[in-house]
Amino acid sequence: MNTSELIHTIAKDRVSGMRTIDSYQLKPTVIRVTSADVSIDLKNDMWILNTRALSATITELELASSDNIFTATPEEYDFMDEFRYQVFTDYIDIKTTVENFQPYRLEFVKIIPHRNPQSGD
Repeated sequence: MNTSELIHTIAKDRVSGMRTIDSYQLKPTVIRVTSADVSIDLKNDMWILNTRALSATITELELASSDNIFTATPEEYDFMDEFRYQVFTDYIDIKTTVENFQPYRLEFVKIIPHRNPQSGD
């Protein structure tokens, strides 16, 4: 399964069973992490971690949300396959363990759910 198929499968799994959601949109999102502790409000969206490799300058990365906690070193992340595509809901708290912090990028795919207009009837 290629990355695009995997991300669509993850998105379909996440929105299936949501009674008022009939479709979704995927949108690539890149964030620049500018401090060792960062919080991002995801509003109603879910974000899938889609970074190819973690910055070699960090010792460890922790991403936490209301339904997930993911921790990895750059070396561990390099050896992960599908497991690296973690989903986060509501918010993401990013904690970077590093001796001398340097800004770095993280890539995500945002799952934007679309409500069924007839769901309120």
